[in-house]
Amino acid sequence: MKSLTKIKRQLQESAWLLGICENGYDDLKAGRIHWIDNGEYKGKKWFADPFILEYDNARITLLVEEFDYKINRGRIARLFVDRKSWTVTDCKIILDLDTHLSFPMIWVENGHVYVCPENYASGTLNVYEYDVANERLTFVKSLIKERLTDAILYKGDAGYYVLSTCIPTPNGKKLIVYHSDSLYGEYKVKQEVEFPENIARNAGKMFVYNGLLIRPSQECNHTYGHAISFQIVQMDEKGFIFNEDYSYQSTHPGNYKYGTHTYNQHPNGLAVIDVKGFRYKAIGKLLYLMQRLAINLHLKKEIWLQ
Repeated sequence: MKSLTKIKRQLQESAWLLGICENGYDDLKAGRIHWIDNGEYKGKKWFADPFILEYDNARITLLVEEFDYKINRGRIARLFVDRKSWTVTDCKIILDLDTHLSFPMIWVENGHVYVCPENYASGTLNVYEYDVANERLTFVKSLIKERLTDAILYKGDAGYYVLSTCIPTPNGKKLIVYHSDSLYGEYKVKQEVEFPENIARNAGKMFVYNGLLIRPSQECNHTYGHAISFQIVQMDEKGFIFNEDYSYQSTHPGNYKYGTHTYNQHPNGLAVIDVKGFRYKAIGKLLYLMQRLAINLHLKKEIWLQ
């Protein structure tokens, strides 16, 4: 039975693809997305959870979750994307642990580049500093000793906030907000937001659009990473208030139309997104449709994948 289960999981293996919106949120809404070719890495590994480190007219530098099928766990990598061919031209692993890594959230402050990757298996949210010259991450400090999932940082007038879901319900309805007076200070729970549906998990850092603060969140009502809910963020004396502005489902014309769970926009406007497909297209699609049918007929509960 275990061997059959293993074979089924292998046949259902995901394959994620990145896309670039040169004019950010406006291009996403209009479906103007440059889908990225994985070049020499195609069929060997996929890239997801993208964050933009920097870019110019020739090249985009991303930090991503890299998943090599031979390694079978996530690692944090630096990618170069060529803006003429829209192809990944280089991938370098910058953090590799014994446990799964993903969602390398970038935080820039006082000339330093910090990265807070998800590593809930460690039981803590860790901060690393990115050594640009040597292209590696160096551990700095543990911020919050909880099993957080896809945590983001936000700096407001009253200090620093960490917004996150956590194990055992990472894809559910509850978002936890932590607060500290300083970046490396003690973070305490400030607020717990209960949504009416499964849209609590972050899908990227908050960004400003036409004067509005927007939070990308994962819509996991059907499956993990089914769509992205973009929420207008406001604050009052009680804390954060979220109201949906726009919902995006994958617009990829081919295999990568079965999910999307990360959107990140650089302050200068360019944005990156990921979309989900299957390593084995035909079999993966068939098993996906069978699972959806079983769920719709109430024969099977949804599987909450990480």
